[in-house]
Amino acid sequence: MTRHPESAGQALLFDDDLTHRVLREARDPGYVLVGIAEKVHSRAVGTRAAEMAIPARPDEAATVAQLLAAGRLLHGARVAVLLDSRREPEPAVLVDVPATATTAPAPDGLVRLLVDVVRPGLGLVTAADGTFSGSIVRQDGAYLVETEHGDVIGRASSYRAGAARLARHHQRRPGAVEIEHEREVYP
Repeated sequence: MTRHPESAGQALLFDDDLTHRVLREARDPGYVLVGIAEKVHSRAVGTRAAEMAIPARPDEAATVAQLLAAGRLLHGARVAVLLDSRREPEPAVLVDVPATATTAPAPDGLVRLLVDVVRPGLGLVTAADGTFSGSIVRQDGAYLVETEHGDVIGRASSYRAGAARLARHHQRRPGAVEIEHEREVYP
């Protein structure tokens, strides 16, 4: 899977309502990536079998690209689609929603979260049980939440909210969040 460069809708990628809507629409009617450039198109409502596709809005397309990069959407089968402006089918790739494993045991209890603010605008998050970690980076008045692999999973309003978001990303229930600020001692 390739990383997608930042695009015009980058600031909108972490809008929770938009993310949830894109995940719903990925199931029905669905998205396709058209051509070598993998431009995001939405399949027309009610015509999924007819393989018709219309261009997605820029914020929607950027969110689809981000969710693909984060693994929350997957590349699926190759299909041919008809676009609004063309009469010939174009090659495309379906965007699939990954199936959730129903047999995996759900983690029990709350996970305590430790946030170490190593400098203003950068907090390192660790689950007290050591199952996951990540970071929270302040950018343009909000906080970006990243996994330990550097994948951005969303925005948060504070270190506390960011740590809770990271826990939910790892299918864990956030418990107490302990925040410690590193202080430089100046003579």
